[in-house]
Amino acid sequence: MILVTGSTGFVGSRLVNRLAAEGRAVRALVRSREKAEKKLGGGNIELAVGDVSDPESLVLAAQGCDAVVHLVGIIQPAPGQSFRSIHVEGTRNVLDAAKKAGTVKHFIYQSALGTRENARSEYHKTKYAAEEMTRASGLNWTITRPSIIYGPGDEFTLRMKSLIGQPVPFIPLLGNGNGLFQPVYIDDLTEALARITGEPKYHGKVAELCGPRRLTLNEVVREIAGAMGKKKPLMHIPIPFAGPAVLAMEAILPKPPVTFDQLLMLREDNVCDSNFMDELGILPIDFREGLRKFV
Repeated sequence: MILVTGSTGFVGSRLVNRLAAEGRAVRALVRSREKAEKKLGGGNIELAVGDVSDPESLVLAAQGCDAVVHLVGIIQPAPGQSFRSIHVEGTRNVLDAAKKAGTVKHFIYQSALGTRENARSEYHKTKYAAEEMTRASGLNWTITRPSIIYGPGDEFTLRMKSLIGQPVPFIPLLGNGNGLFQPVYIDDLTEALARITGEPKYHGKVAELCGPRRLTLNEVVREIAGAMGKKKPLMHIPIPFAGPAVLAMEAILPKPPVTFDQLLMLREDNVCDSNFMDELGILPIDFREGLRKFV
């Protein structure tokens, strides 16, 4: 039995359905049974109602499981949800539950590319703290670090499409757009997670998971615009000028379009030093080809 947290999210829902389609027994941790039943198929999927902030529910969910895939994460804080409460405290609770279960032979933690010691952003700092707890847990672990994940319904592409579709003759873009990204298509990522889960040869490994091509942010935006049939010039807004406006939006909006933490990450490349897709024997599809599937 494989326990998947974050099972109704963008990655989690697809992974759960994929594992079930392969005939593997899956237990999906869900906060709402009704929402989960609409997103997840039947078959080998068992629903366990719980939350990463509720240790008791996690202990019950982990019972009898031989693998745990921990996918819960946030890209920006929200009321009642901070990076620390979700990435650090939440991961600690899931690890504790996995250890108490006594049956878990493999713990997979989904981190993010760019996570490292002494990172600048709070997102990466808390992800690194969760990685360190995973390494020190005493469980057999694998840490995955994907680049930007895209596919039908992903938040990154939706935000870019909204930006591109604005009724102005240009596309506003923060920074110079020269930062590098290596987007990975959702189906390739879930294939990688499925191959890693329960496989002893991947114990103790950090798996960087990327698409086949490095693209600047400028190229990423142009590719999305092209898939939409739009052709507009880019207008770059220097990050130092944008900072005060972003901080002001964070102070007054419950869900600002961009956060200061994201500005910090925008100044860093987001590419694989060594793409673990090669070790897994997966040939990921090109960004342009992936966009054709849903844009």
